[in-house]
Amino acid sequence: MRIVQVMLAKGFGGAERSFVDLTNELAARGIDVLAIGDARGVALEALDDAPTLTRFALRCHGTWDRLAEHAMRREMSRFEPLVVHAHLARAAHLAGRAAHALGRPTLAKTHNLVNLKYYQHIDCLVPTTRAQERYLVERGIAPAGIERIVNFSRVPAVDRVPHASGPPFRIVALGRFVAKKGFDTLLEAFALLRANGLAATLEIGGDGAERTRLERDIARHGLETAVTLRGWVDDARAFLDGAALFVLPSRDEPFGIVLLEAMARGVPIVATRTQGPLEILGDDAATLVDADDAAALAAAMRTSLDGAGREHAARALARYRDEYAAAIVVDRYLALYERLGRQAGAPDTR
Repeated sequence: MRIVQVMLAKGFGGAERSFVDLTNELAARGIDVLAIGDARGVALEALDDAPTLTRFALRCHGTWDRLAEHAMRREMSRFEPLVVHAHLARAAHLAGRAAHALGRPTLAKTHNLVNLKYYQHIDCLVPTTRAQERYLVERGIAPAGIERIVNFSRVPAVDRVPHASGPPFRIVALGRFVAKKGFDTLLEAFALLRANGLAATLEIGGDGAERTRLERDIARHGLETAVTLRGWVDDARAFLDGAALFVLPSRDEPFGIVLLEAMARGVPIVATRTQGPLEILGDDAATLVDADDAAALAAAMRTSLDGAGREHAARALARYRDEYAAAIVVDRYLALYERLGRQAGAPDTR
């Protein structure tokens, strides 16, 4: 089986991580993969070195960039893939056109509520949540053109929920430093907990445009000795292990791969009632609160640390093993690739 994976974004968020993890898992199984990415991005650099993985870097300046489309069509023609798998709108638009010109079937992972004008040459849309699936159906996409497949994590699952040390409790969070991630609300909630006598530290992994603002908030709340901004975290497993609590305070969270990582390591989770946490966890596997409510977030963190979190974490760990482990999700992708290839009559060059 020969598969093309295309990611043309230059940053590195959840969509890019999904591209990297899926590409690496396919290559680890001995599947020939052509990974196409922007030369100015970081996604291609994050891929593992594998004998069945080929990287192709180009410069893509937008959905109008026909030179990038032509370059992709040339490489796809040489590679002769069974299917072409695109991630995000730019890749779906340009790689979809290139694959369509070659008669190769296409799929695109939507990652969010997408603008469908960029997905006109995609044979199958792959939402990650039921909310995304409903959005596509409501906009006229036939069920036969949709295959919901959840995200996964490559972080290995623990055998059982560990006993975290504390107090002082080590609380962690992870994500890009952008406004929608709600780290300002987390800092406010953490300040309330400290003011009420909780012995704890907070580590936030990530970076981004909001870093200066978060540093000001830390100083304003007098948390300089209790809060650490860790920068980008390369080893999520090491970051999570030993934590008493993982917090996801997002104002908007379409999925949240970081939730899967915390689930895998048996760390109790407090999150907001946003799309991803509601679907992945629900109230039986995490403590959920409304976004932008620092007092409610502080109360939920205290409740989880007082013992309620362990039962939630056990349910979340079992759910991770059953639904979100890499082996399970990649099998679903392989079945979809084979089905699309058969439907299109595309040759499977094994």
